[in-house]
Amino acid sequence: MVEVADDRYATGSGASPPLHAPRPEVEVVTAAKRTRRQREAATVITADARCTPVLVRAAIVGKARMPRAALEILAPNGAVIGNVALPNTSADFDLHQRFWLVGDPTPGSVVAIVAEGGRQIILPGSRLRSGPAEGQDWSGVACRMLGWERRVAPTDAPAGFQAVFSSDHPTIDGPGFTKAVRRFRTAAVTIPLVFFGFCFPFLFVIPRLVQSGTSTLSLLVLPVLGGGLMTMWSAHCRREVAAQAELVEGGAARWGKEIAFTQSYWASMRKPSAAWDGPMPAAAV
Repeated sequence: MVEVADDRYATGSGASPPLHAPRPEVEVVTAAKRTRRQREAATVITADARCTPVLVRAAIVGKARMPRAALEILAPNGAVIGNVALPNTSADFDLHQRFWLVGDPTPGSVVAIVAEGGRQIILPGSRLRSGPAEGQDWSGVACRMLGWERRVAPTDAPAGFQAVFSSDHPTIDGPGFTKAVRRFRTAAVTIPLVFFGFCFPFLFVIPRLVQSGTSTLSLLVLPVLGGGLMTMWSAHCRREVAAQAELVEGGAARWGKEIAFTQSYWASMRKPSAAWDGPMPAAAV
């Protein structure tokens, strides 16, 4: 994706652009180190590239332990054009706008996605695939917890229901939810890495300890007790994520495990942004 600086010389601002105005700085909102498919997608972004107006919707297509995502590409009338893999994002990833599909809008084609006005570029991790993105049953709530979708309050809902959508309601950016996610990630990722990093060299010490007469039962205390405590703490933190998700959206706790693992996985897939120095399609800017 690409963020473009605000135009200081907009109509009515009273200022005039210089004769040779520098091109606004842009920033690709994908990983600085792109995959092979992403580098291939970048090659279709040229000044005269074909651009088709589209809408983009995210879906979690992988299982909870490996929640890979895809982007479903739709025509303005809602017809499905196809889907592409989403290998990574950045902190500026934003699907809440209209996009242009750059390239041939037929399955098997190399494509890229540029936001209307050139404000973002998404480099897919695959060629355009036919059909919709087949998400998991919990895909919608997981995407909303990631901020990839927004809940919209019905316009005819009673005042009490509208209050659920007010700014006072807990959100995914609130301290409760973000803290719970950080604690789960520490419990499910960081602590196991430290624990197994400690236990691995311990395996080489065990034969010598056995030869010296150390009880086998005592040698099992560290891995069994440590592993058990680690598992219990991870489960506790996962339930905490579910409880916070329920405060954000009623019924979300049903998918607490899936939300927790999705948050952890996509935190690791949220890469730093990289400057985009290539051309931009004339139709998209």
